Amino acid sequence: MDHGIALRWKQAVVVTGLVSLLAAPALFAAEAQPPAPPPQEAPTEQASDLGLELRLQTVKKDLLVMLNFAEHFIASGETKTAAQLQAPLDDYLRRHADYLVTQAVDGSNNEMTQLSAEIALVKTRLLIVLNYRDDAGSVITEMKKLYAPYQKMSVQIQGKTTTLDEAIRQLDTDLARIAKK
Repeated sequence: MDHGIALRWKQAVVVTGLVSLLAAPALFAAEAQPPAPPPQEAPTEQASDLGLELRLQTVKKDLLVMLNFAEHFIASGETKTAAQLQAPLDDYLRRHADYLVTQAVDGSNNEMTQLSAEIALVKTRLLIVLNYRDDAGSVITEMKKLYAPYQKMSVQIQGKTTTLDEAIRQLDTDLARIAKK
């Protein structure tokens, strides 16, 4: 039995040696080549701006979908179903939309500031449709402060292009209209 174990050890050593000899030319060839240059990386700021812009676009699309659902349910008299949007909407606004809007305004990119303003406008419209008057009023007040330097900026709302101050004025009017009801 000792002879069988010794034979297997000899075979293992021979196989290991052969594998090493077969792999040696590939190792020497890899050493002879100059090292590859490091991959070019996009500037960190540019990459983070692109990521933020993509996230903002996603939030805008999500809020537009929620707005369409809310308008449909309110128009068809399904207020109970529309009310069920409140908890997920509050969570989504708090965790995603509000944070990204603030982050985009703090940046220096005008496109992201415009996108964040459009998100705030859709958010306010959604709150008005769902009859969350106090929340909508707070957002309008915050928008007036946050976007004061950008009042003449063009924004896209519901397929129309207008200035930010005009869009805010329209939301103010809509909010006043539901407050009288």
